Amino acid sequence: EKIENIDKWCRDLKILYLQSNLIDKIENVGKLKQLEYLNLALNNVTKVENLEKCECLRKLDLTVNFIAELTSIESLKGNEFLQEMYMTGNPCAKFENYREYVIATLPQIQRLDGIDVTNTERLEAIQSLKSIRESILFQQEDYFTQQQKTKEGKGGRWYTDIGAETDSTSSTKPISELSPEELKQRNDEFWKTPVENTPETRKAIHKKLEEDKAAIEEQRKGVRSNQVPKRETVLERDGKRLNLNQAKWPFRLDDSTDVNSIKLEVTLPKYLSTHNIDVDVQPRYVKVEAESRTFQLVLNQEICPDKSSCQRSQLTGVLVLTMPTAKQTIVPEKVKKQSFREENSKFVKKQTSKTTAFLEVDPTKKSDLDFGNIVNNSLKSKPLSAKRTVIKEKVVSDDFVDDPDVPPLL
Repeated sequence: EKIENIDKWCRDLKILYLQSNLIDKIENVGKLKQLEYLNLALNNVTKVENLEKCECLRKLDLTVNFIAELTSIESLKGNEFLQEMYMTGNPCAKFENYREYVIATLPQIQRLDGIDVTNTERLEAIQSLKSIRESILFQQEDYFTQQQKTKEGKGGRWYTDIGAETDSTSSTKPISELSPEELKQRNDEFWKTPVENTPETRKAIHKKLEEDKAAIEEQRKGVRSNQVPKRETVLERDGKRLNLNQAKWPFRLDDSTDVNSIKLEVTLPKYLSTHNIDVDVQPRYVKVEAESRTFQLVLNQEICPDKSSCQRSQLTGVLVLTMPTAKQTIVPEKVKKQSFREENSKFVKKQTSKTTAFLEVDPTKKSDLDFGNIVNNSLKSKPLSAKRTVIKEKVVSDDFVDDPDVPPLL
């Protein structure tokens, strides 16, 4: 709500944005000698002041404030470099001859509220400045008088103050003590009440938004912390154990696969150290504690804790508890049903010998076709002998003449 420490820490600023705040007064900017642009739009400023020493100021934005004392702009006469100014949305902008008064009072202004100032417009305004100033002073006094009467008529409070007419007990209670119905009623009264734009209204809206924001942060904080009400004992009134899963760990209970044992799988965080896990197996319940959180599961039948086993997967971090039941059931062994091929395989004789077997024909059992005499025994009994063919030379006659010119006969 105040401008502080800028003149000490940031003296070389050229552009300063301070819009959308709750600043009531322009102050502590006199030492910003190099400041060229100052934006104070959407604040609670009621008067133009303390800008005389900003020698380099070129642009001033005072849009949507509460400046009703228009004559306060006379303090800017010494800012000879001021060329652009915005005062739209202020009460003084509704005054008659508002634009003519600003142009005549500040002849260095080249652009007012986004509209360029012409030379003809400036000359006409300067010529009638005296009468215009009197009219502006009268309108200022009338505006302040009306505001004072309105405030006095409401017992010292502005008629635009939110909650001025409704002073219920719920409005004085803190938000934490209100019921949901009272909180909804209070919010409806605040946001649906028609009001005008005043400094008090803006402050009330800002306060309301801060309260809502704090309430939302409080709710989010409770969700992030994932706090579970601590119990000194996890017992019911009749002394029975409760099912509890504070950390919301996924788990799976298998008591149907094996009738003589119960298998419990708890999916713990993968990177949780096994040294930080405490497992307690009792005849009627199982309890797992890790990271100051408890997982407890009540069993539907009694088990043998001394025969139970606990294992944890190094890959997934799943904790597996195998717990034999106290009452064992005798289950007959299931005979494996063999297939037809397996049953008849014992009747098939496997030939382990690798010798070649020949088909022998019994000579006593002769038939019309005799397979034994297919091959002639006389030829079969004679061994094969290797015979060499001797080529006999022809006898040469006496009258044969060997003529080398004649080719040999083939």
